[in-house]
Amino acid sequence: MKTAPANYPNLEQQRQGLLRRLADLRELRRGSLTEQFLTVKHADGSKVRRGPYPLLTRKEAQKTVSLRVTDPALVPVYRQQIRTMREFESVVEQLVRVGEQLGDLAVAEVVPKKTPGGTGAKR
Repeated sequence: MKTAPANYPNLEQQRQGLLRRLADLRELRRGSLTEQFLTVKHADGSKVRRGPYPLLTRKEAQKTVSLRVTDPALVPVYRQQIRTMREFESVVEQLVRVGEQLGDLAVAEVVPKKTPGGTGAKR
């Protein structure tokens, strides 16, 4: 049985730490929170800009879905949930990188090392 390379324990420790971070992430929300402004035209022809109105937007089946947030108390809740979603995506990306490195180490253990100087085929 071959011994694990020196960085294997470090990568496994990173993997476990990332999994713990994922387990701690609770409330996730896709999308973003933006401000919507509307231009209203009065009967006399004058225009007035109204807003800002908080707008929660996200992509769903290649379409943008928007929801106006009418309760101001929900704005910080949605902001935090969106931040948590961004953190989730970042941690998952890191987990994929570590998993790929662990996969490379596993492949290196299975594939025999090539001899220096080429393929070893004689002519």
